[in-house]
Amino acid sequence: MIFEPCIEGPASIRSSATQFLTAFRRRVEVGLLCGHPHPRSHYVVTQAGADQLHVSAAGWWTAMNVGLNEIELQTSEPGCVRYTIRYWRWATYVLGLGAGLVAIMLAVSLGLDLRQYIEAHPASRVPGLSTDQNVLVAWGMAVFWGLVWPWLLIALHKRPLRRLIGRLIAEVDAGATTGGT
Repeated sequence: MIFEPCIEGPASIRSSATQFLTAFRRRVEVGLLCGHPHPRSHYVVTQAGADQLHVSAAGWWTAMNVGLNEIELQTSEPGCVRYTIRYWRWATYVLGLGAGLVAIMLAVSLGLDLRQYIEAHPASRVPGLSTDQNVLVAWGMAVFWGLVWPWLLIALHKRPLRRLIGRLIAEVDAGATTGGT
């Protein structure tokens, strides 16, 4: 589903499954994203097997950073690694910010008469619209930015995550075939 915070796909590797998974595990230990430790890039291996590896973001700072919250790698086919990335913690953060925006809009509109404010402040109006239409525009913006935009961000985040995991797999694979990390 387009709005589900999850991506899956294959990537080609030149190294053997064992070499690749060992190199990926080492990369996680030294710093998955940068290749060195960084506070917003702290990942841990939570499961490892002969043909699979599960990596998880260790804390909220890492989970919010780029959205690589849960990574599963499977190397059951020679020359190929299948990945699954779930980014529910990142999505929860985005949805929480949207909900916060809606809550602020509700508090503001309950705390002051929005209709009266728009009438008293002509600069806050959309030219050519009535006061009622301006109130609808304000609520429409709150609904869009608070409830629709977060889900669009979740869907739009898939492409950058695919590029990122592709880059990481290529870097780790290149290091595995040359004997580096």
